Amino acid sequence: MIGRAFVFINFKQAANLGHIGWGLKLDGYDRYLFGSTDHLIHHDMHDLMAWIRYVSVPVGADVDYWCQEGTLASMMDIMKSGHHIRYHHFKAFPVQNAKPKEAVQAAAASGAGGWNVLKNNCVHQTFSVLKSYGAELPEPPPLIRGIGLIPRVWFGNVKGELGELRPPSTPGL
Repeated sequence: MIGRAFVFINFKQAANLGHIGWGLKLDGYDRYLFGSTDHLIHHDMHDLMAWIRYVSVPVGADVDYWCQEGTLASMMDIMKSGHHIRYHHFKAFPVQNAKPKEAVQAAAASGAGGWNVLKNNCVHQTFSVLKSYGAELPEPPPLIRGIGLIPRVWFGNVKGELGELRPPSTPGL
C-alpha cells in the first residue's frame, strides 16, 4: 500500500521551541489516524518541584496522549482547532509500502510509554509512530547534538510538502 504521512507543528509551544504531532493514512479510502502526546503543563509556573517532575514522566503515567481516526478533512480541522494543542503547519509526504497496523501499535505504545525531555519527547514519539508506518524521516539526534531534538529544528529537516493550518500569530494557541 502506498500511504501518506504527516508531521504537524505548533511553533509557540514549549517556550517557542515547538511541539510536534503526527498523522497517517490508514487502509481504505479517506481514513486517517492522527494524534500526539501533548504533555501539557498542569502546575503552577513557579513550582520548581513540579518542573523537575515535568521533565520526565514514568511509563504508564498520564502524558496527555490522544489519538483519533477520521477523514483527511476532519484530521486537518481537528489538528488546527481541536481539544488539544492546536497546530500551525504540517509537512505531508508519500510512504511507499506503508504499514498502518504497525503504526497503530506504535501510536498506542507512545501513549503509554512515558515522556522525557531528552530521550522520549514529541520528536521521538512522532518519529517512532511514522517510522513504524514506513516513513523516511530524520532520526532524532543523540544528546550530544541535542539541537535537533528541538521540534522547530526537527520539523525543518523533515522533507515534505509544507501546508498551513493557521498562522502562528492566531490568538488562542
